[in-house]
Amino acid sequence: MPSAYTSLDLTPATPAAPTDLLVDGRPLLHRLDEADGADTVSPLASDLPPVLRAAHVHRLLEADAGADGHGLPGGRYVLHSCPDCDDPGCGAVTAVVERDGDDVVWRDFAWWTGPAVDPARDGYPGTGPYRFQGPAYRAVLLRLLDGSREGAAAPVPVGAARG
Repeated sequence: MPSAYTSLDLTPATPAAPTDLLVDGRPLLHRLDEADGADTVSPLASDLPPVLRAAHVHRLLEADAGADGHGLPGGRYVLHSCPDCDDPGCGAVTAVVERDGDDVVWRDFAWWTGPAVDPARDGYPGTGPYRFQGPAYRAVLLRLLDGSREGAAAPVPVGAARG
């Protein structure tokens, strides 16, 4: 039986705080800080060039579609990266992103510096797995992609039942 659904939102971008991922109403970065801390920023941040944001969104959409080859080895994808260079080799929070039926699951969060990760040593215990409703997950990413073309990211809820 699948686990309960997790809600995914995007925080509104402000001059003081860039866009971040909200998981069940809390910034993902705060959840990671509780586990071990991370000096990272979301690749969805509004203060990054739109082309970087769009590339990241495309990678997450490709992961959801079951594509392989644009993520890191082992089905891992960057969720937070170095705030200075956006290079996963510098250090990044990654998770396995996979499709399960029509759902999308983020699991096995770990700190990446390449070429491989040891979840026992580099993992974030107690973070995830998170299961998102596939259609809502895709809708949010597509809206963020549209927002990156306009240079703005609006908050968009994902995972809540829609009536």
